[in-house]
Amino acid sequence: MITGSLSSFTSGRVASDGYLKPAKRNLPDLVVTEPTLRRAASTLMKIATRFRDLNHRISVACGQHGYTRKVIGDEDGRLKRSVFATSTWGPALPTLVFIDEIAIGLTIYEQTENKEMVYLNGKYVSVHEARKQKPGLWNGIRAERYQVTTDRAPSKRLCLRAYSPYYFVEWTQTWTESSASLAKQIEDIVQSLVARSKSLAIELAEANRAAALERARWEAERAIAEARDERLAILKQREAALKELLNTIDTWSAGRKTEAFFDDIIARSTDMEAEARKTLLARVEAAKDLLQSPDSVEALMAWIAPPAAPPDHACAASSPTRNSTDCSTTK
Repeated sequence: MITGSLSSFTSGRVASDGYLKPAKRNLPDLVVTEPTLRRAASTLMKIATRFRDLNHRISVACGQHGYTRKVIGDEDGRLKRSVFATSTWGPALPTLVFIDEIAIGLTIYEQTENKEMVYLNGKYVSVHEARKQKPGLWNGIRAERYQVTTDRAPSKRLCLRAYSPYYFVEWTQTWTESSASLAKQIEDIVQSLVARSKSLAIELAEANRAAALERARWEAERAIAEARDERLAILKQREAALKELLNTIDTWSAGRKTEAFFDDIIARSTDMEAEARKTLLARVEAAKDLLQSPDSVEALMAWIAPPAAPPDHACAASSPTRNSTDCSTTK
């Protein structure tokens, strides 16, 4: 997949400083310019071959769960880009070497360096390149038209970045070509990563244990918070139910007073003349229809009963799963 992907690199966009920006994202982790692309791919192939000789495997654009590609920055200045350059391209998935069960991420990138640059034909090029393109412009007075500036540009020197693809473990190691090419350092690179995988396994196990403890602590705190919120919700429901019940009782009490009022009128009307009593009783019925005194049974049946009282607050905070009986026995 490494050598077969080179056409995808060269068919994409190119940044102003020459770094390739392929449209595809499931590619080997190579951050380079076209002149160094083939050498970078060849170096990665040689590293993969050496690991396979040791019964380890390399996965390009690994989509397995639990691994992330470490975003590449300026790498302590080694990949500091030109002020005119766009963002650095990176694959969507990491390139990983699996040493037994431990994964290590690999990135090969081309280092930058300070170079003298001039603006020529709509873009900045190195003075060396400008002299080759238009040698006549650098003789005599016409050379003064071109202002020389210093900027970061690709150096054709490669770097290998190895890193931890695990979320809880931070680690990075870099090999440069300051004294020798990466191809000549492959044996040292492989042996160093094999040795590092052993200590990385220990760090990963410790990080996973710490993460498990942190998650348990978080879940316990969440359980306490949920129990507290549930208790407050129950108390609010009971308060609302009590208020509604008292209002119902007040309404019923007022209705009983009204009934007593009408009963008294009816009792006193017995001494009245028939026609006058008939008129009075008609008024009583009309008044009753208007007031519609509530029935106590119907009122209570319509009342929404609240949930049971929550446990004691202190008990609930210490153990949200206890019931009220448990709390009472521990007091």
